[in-house]
Amino acid sequence: MCIIEEISENDYENWKFIFKKYLLFYNSKLSEKIIRNTWDNIINKEKPINCIGCYETSKIKKKQLVGIMNFIYHKSTWIENNVCYLEDLFILEDYRSRGYASALFNHLTTICNINNVNRIYWKTKSDNHIAQSLYNKLALKTNFLEYEILLKN
Repeated sequence: MCIIEEISENDYENWKFIFKKYLLFYNSKLSEKIIRNTWDNIINKEKPINCIGCYETSKIKKKQLVGIMNFIYHKSTWIENNVCYLEDLFILEDYRSRGYASALFNHLTTICNINNVNRIYWKTKSDNHIAQSLYNKLALKTNFLEYEILLKN
């Protein structure tokens, strides 16, 4: 069974462990400073970065963080209400295929509706077919491609 709730300050080490697994999954690496800055922004309620966690629960052990969903509210030039960019979603490998990612999406959809957010969007790698099988059930796949200009700062 899982519980979905907002991450708390006490979750830092577990969140960091999962976030680093997520980075490894995408063959990426961030400095400890950037990881800590991301966490500080998540915990700071004045910042638009948020995180909900998926906690495995059982009678035998206390709740354990097994998945995270980091997301950002921001303005759009196309509508009045905020939109939500889902930046990071990761479930630890031993806890996949249990409906936990779907539970995170359901919770995010609920809180976005409560906060009058117009749309949730995200990206995934083109070869991440397992994730896409879930995404295709939950959302509309758009025809847009993504481009980046990497800056030196």
